Amino acid sequence: MRLLEEYIREFLGNQDARQQQLGRRLERCRRSWDVHAGGNARRALRSFVAQYNWFGVNKGAYNINQNMARNLVGALMQDYLVHLMLGVVKAYPTLDVFTEVRVPFGTYPLWASGGVTFSRPAQQVDVGVGYRMVEDRPVVPKDPWPRRAISQLSGGEVVMPVVVINSKIRVSQSEFFDWLGRDELLAKGNPSCLSAQVALRSEMDLSIVEAAQAKEKFFLLGSGGEANVVQNSEEVGRLVNLVEGHLRERMT
Repeated sequence: MRLLEEYIREFLGNQDARQQQLGRRLERCRRSWDVHAGGNARRALRSFVAQYNWFGVNKGAYNINQNMARNLVGALMQDYLVHLMLGVVKAYPTLDVFTEVRVPFGTYPLWASGGVTFSRPAQQVDVGVGYRMVEDRPVVPKDPWPRRAISQLSGGEVVMPVVVINSKIRVSQSEFFDWLGRDELLAKGNPSCLSAQVALRSEMDLSIVEAAQAKEKFFLLGSGGEANVVQNSEEVGRLVNLVEGHLRERMT
């Protein structure tokens, strides 16, 4: 998925005045949670939800087709969660935040034809927190907080995750089960990693979340339809508290 800042640059550089207007609107919205601009994502859920609802009403007027609208609001949510995690890791200067990078499920010895090979399957994550590793050693960040989220790894670098977040604008039952399967494999290979799913709204029977014993790690930031989502700020607080508690357990 393209990053929100890439969309903003594209819109601002467009010759069409309405596209430029859209770029400026997204830029203002992003500033409310951008830690580098003094924003606070924990208090900016209202801005994110308002922008999402605005897209539901106005995407046609800005020539945003259905595919771009889906990708753009996905990038909006992903950027919001990246900055939410950047705020959380302020207390842990050795940790990095990642987005759109591959994170290994772990290293697995696999037998075949009397021999053993070591496989490291991976997934591309929406948001992650952890170390960059080179030859099994953490790379110590040189820059102070707040650093930019890492979206590209250098040669030989591997992510060692302590938190992984899967984000969905509109989570369906099949997507929930898909996350559960990946969560199980991630936990086997990275037993100290917290895996969570965060959605803006739902199109599934939410009793399944409790039946799957996943309620602690599943977060629904709002409810409603494409243009009338109502925010649930308590879920943001619950997510932050879970991640902070997990980092205290694993980092102190």
